[in-house]
Amino acid sequence: MLVHGAGSGPWIWSGWEDAFPGMIVSPVDLHSRRDVGGTSMWDYVATIYEAAEVLPTPLALCGWSMGGLLVAMAAATLRPEAVVMIEPSPPAEVRGEDHDVPLERGTYDPEEVYGPFPPGTAPRPESTLARGERRRGISVPSLPCRSLVVGGRRFGEERGRRVAELYGSEHVEFPDLDHFDLVLDPRVPPVVARFLAG
Repeated sequence: MLVHGAGSGPWIWSGWEDAFPGMIVSPVDLHSRRDVGGTSMWDYVATIYEAAEVLPTPLALCGWSMGGLLVAMAAATLRPEAVVMIEPSPPAEVRGEDHDVPLERGTYDPEEVYGPFPPGTAPRPESTLARGERRRGISVPSLPCRSLVVGGRRFGEERGRRVAELYGSEHVEFPDLDHFDLVLDPRVPPVVARFLAG
């Protein structure tokens, strides 16, 4: 299962299925049937649970950015064979906690917050509530399975090395790739496929 990041959608994984012959590759749409303005991180996790119900086992979860934190949150219940986190939003154990961050309903424009998306990559409004929860800090102290963290140039320390150290994960760095490049560059899916075959 492939889980997208904040403000994006399942289309961000276009072409990834080619790297996983013999596997069912299923990108989930976190916004499906949701009032995004009132959606929490745990609502997104519930969407992952629902999507997993129709998939065969063994199951592997792969998430990018916000999706990386979501698959870590979902792993305790789903007990996947493996978890892959691509430059994930860091858990509270890495980023710390800030309970002064307000939790407000509504949506925000991801390009206003994160900067322009790459050409041809469509943004969409994202949950202000879920973003507030991430900024407050969501605790995921451990993972129940083997894991891989893929890091890039922009967030290599907080979203790469430190997350890998927390979970004892395998760690691969692409120091020439920016945050979006990690899902758009064709070099990354084969690395994930090799880990899953591992």
